[in-house]
Amino acid sequence: MRRRTGTVGARQAAIFLAGVAAFIGGPLVWYATPWPTEAASYAWRQWHMPRIALALDRSDAPLAMEIGNAYFGAVIIGRHVPKYDPALAKRAFKRALAIRPGILWGHYSLARIAFTEGDFVTAFREIDAELTANPANLRSLYIRGLIYGYRDAPGDLAKAEADFARFVEWLPTEWAGYNDLAWILAKEGKYAEIETLVARAFEKVPRGRENPWLWNQLGVARLNLGDKGGAREAFAQALTYAERLTPADWRAAYSGNSPESDGEGLAAFLAGIQGNLAAADAIP
Repeated sequence: MRRRTGTVGARQAAIFLAGVAAFIGGPLVWYATPWPTEAASYAWRQWHMPRIALALDRSDAPLAMEIGNAYFGAVIIGRHVPKYDPALAKRAFKRALAIRPGILWGHYSLARIAFTEGDFVTAFREIDAELTANPANLRSLYIRGLIYGYRDAPGDLAKAEADFARFVEWLPTEWAGYNDLAWILAKEGKYAEIETLVARAFEKVPRGRENPWLWNQLGVARLNLGDKGGAREAFAQALTYAERLTPADWRAAYSGNSPESDGEGLAAFLAGIQGNLAAADAIP
């Protein structure tokens, strides 16, 4: 019988090439299906494995945002201690934006992380990108005002004042806008304007008269205006309400900071008010 030279070798080569194609192409085909994203959701919600979830996620931008929010900006719920991993959160927010460019809060969240890291260049770029993608999200003005206020380059205080003022007009029930606008006005020496601003905050903000930050800003303004009695009254009110703050209150106000610094931050705030009160008492 005549031998069929080369037939077996060609068949083996074909089988080998098919195997290689399946090995290489299989995962690529799998990633093109909804299955990886479904696996990502399971990895996050059932196993609490954010890195695996982000590696698998191909089409679920809200899932990536959920992961990012869990590791940056989370607040205390019950006895749950918030996770804090800005690097992981940054990766998650970038994944969300890669899946859905311009997703609401995406660039905003990256701006917040950059701001806490002191990277003002990136913070400005990201917050401006948020305003471009989501112009109705005027919370971005609050973050941009903070960036201007802390960078404090020539002309930045006026820009910060404008952003905070616009934010307060947009959301007049939010105490933080008044507080940081007062902070900028104090840096500009506009103490009389702070009196008017805080009076407006007391009227517009729910339970505004129980807010220690607002009372402290009012005390600073009155102290610099030479109103010793008024300053002392304001600082005393600030101290009364600051002493009632809980760790959850502090975390809600400074959710972008590490939870490990919450106790230190609250203690420093109390000490600052006590120092202001002592300064008012020391005035002849």
